[in-house]
Formats: sequence, structure tokens, C-alpha cells
Amino acid sequence: MPVSQKALNKALDRVLQKVKQQNHHSPQADSRYIIFSDHHKGARNAADDFLPCEPTYLAALDYYWKNGYTLIILGDAEELWEEKARDVLAAYQNVLASEARFHEAGRYIRIYGNHDDNWRSEKQVKKYLDPIFPGIQVHDGLLLTYSDAAGTTGDIFLTHGHQGTLNSDALAWFSRLWLPLYRQFQILTGFGKTTPAKDACLRAEHDTKMYLWSRTQESAILIAGHTHRPIWSSRTHLEKLLNQLYALINQDTALHSPDYEAEVAHLKTEIKRREEKYPPCTDTIKTRPSYFNTGCCRFKDGDITGIELDEGQIRLIKWDGKEGAFARKALEETSLSEIFFFL
Repeated sequence: MPVSQKALNKALDRVLQKVKQQNHHSPQADSRYIIFSDHHKGARNAADDFLPCEPTYLAALDYYWKNGYTLIILGDAEELWEEKARDVLAAYQNVLASEARFHEAGRYIRIYGNHDDNWRSEKQVKKYLDPIFPGIQVHDGLLLTYSDAAGTTGDIFLTHGHQGTLNSDALAWFSRLWLPLYRQFQILTGFGKTTPAKDACLRAEHDTKMYLWSRTQESAILIAGHTHRPIWSSRTHLEKLLNQLYALINQDTALHSPDYEAEVAHLKTEIKRREEKYPPCTDTIKTRPSYFNTGCCRFKDGDITGIELDEGQIRLIKWDGKEGAFARKALEETSLSEIFFFL
């Protein structure tokens, strides 16, 4: 169900004010964070969309552990609308153990989403998560304050992004009642398994509304999950490709490379493919680099996406799960100083 702009604004304002008081960090200049969201770990049955991504995710965790990153889980880590917490945690003891080493080292932050909002309850956290992550607290958001040697400053607000939606926020208790029935239907028929391509128009609308809220925040950016669409500097990958194509077409012929025609053809093919897979729907022109989205860890081809904050740089990254390659690729990268300069 779509959220109204007013409801989303009010909900994000409320979370932001809360984290300013309770979960506000000023990272060191050499701090390194990796942000993943929307795993939707299930119970290893036919309705479990995380299964194809499990090997990729474990490979990524090994990389970030060895390289000193703090791991931030930005919500919907577990699929608790469709499964019982004990079943999910039992099914993925290996993944949770891999994450637990970050917690033991003081390099682990958990934020809840709508599909794992059981973790809003301290009682549920104590019962289920504390045996794996002793003393853990699960937050509804995080605020990082960035500054550089030149005096550029800004806030990085992290939250899942479901806030304000009727079914995900106000009526979450009701949603959890009927979704177990849908889970059984999925298992029996294989119909309706959600992927990042499903409900593309609704997700595009929600991304646009999160952008519209973020652009009103002075010297601040929003990093969210929830929609499963990787967003860089407020733009989708399709928008980036279109900009590249326009730049090539309008380029002076004297600057054309020997592969110019092939480059144009490749971009046109990729744009057509992206339009079919992720229709732009309600996307609008976005002029401020104020909104970023991690994407998700449940792509059916085994790929996962996330966002790195690394010694003053911000990156949108993809880990390739195809054929067990587990290759890390930076899709986009720039300095936080440059981002905040334009805000």
C-alpha cells in the first residue's frame, strides 16, 4: 500500500529526532562501514528468497571482516512475517555466526525493518538475538556525523525506510497475521515469490517520496533499504545509463572513440533491458544527491548490493554471485566531501 508523503515525512522526522538523541556517532576519519539490508532470511524452504545469495553474502562478510569494516544491517535481515524467529535463526546459524564475529569485535550495528520488526521488542531481542550477539541492541536508525580536514561537515542518516506505510508501520501487527497463509500458498504453488522486479512502480514511488523528504534536510543524506532498488546519489542505474547515452550522443564527433558506435549500441541495449526489468514508473527528476539505497541481498541470481563508507568515500557496490565468482565491484564511488559540497 503506498504511503502518503505527509505520513512518510512525519515518520522519518520522528526517527531522525530520536536517533539524534540516542544513536548518534561521529566516526573517525579512517572509519570503514559496509551497509547491507533486505536479506529476508527464511527457513530454507521454497519461500526463502535469501538462499541463492547465501554463498555470496558469506564471501562478502569474510572480505569485510579481514579489511576492518563495521557491519551495519539496515533492516529486514530476517523474514519474520512469514516465518517464526526460532526457525529462521536455526536455519542460518552459519550466517549468524559469521556476523557474530563483528559483534564480538565491537563492529556490528543492527537496525530493524518492517519484516523483522520483532526486534523492536527488547524481550524478543533478549530471547532470540542475545544468545548469538550478547548484549546487542537493535535500533530504528543511526546518525553518523561526517567532517573532513577542510571543514566540510554533514550528517548521514540511516534507517530501513518503511516508516509511515500503513501495512509496514501502523498496521504491522495485522500484516504478520495474514502473511503466514500466503507463505503456505507460495510453498505449494511456487506462485508470487517476490523479487526486486515485483511491484516496481510502487517501489519507485516510495523511493521518490524518500528522496523528496531527504532533499529538505540541510547538509544531510539518507541511506535506506526497503525498496530493494539500488539508488546512487538519488538516481537509479537506469537514469545513470540514460545520462551516459545522452552525453555520448551529444559529444563532439572529433571526440568519438574508435568504439563509439559499439558503446552507443551497448548502452541502448542495456537501457532497454533495465526498462523491462525495472520500469521507471513514478520516478521523477532528482536534482540533489541526498538519497541512497543499498538495494538488497536477495536477488535471484545470487548477486547482492550494498553501500560502503570507507575513509571519507561512499560506494555503491555489487557482489557477483553468478557461477560462484563472488567478485566485488564498485558500481559508483565519490567522496563524501563532494556529496556534502552540493547539499
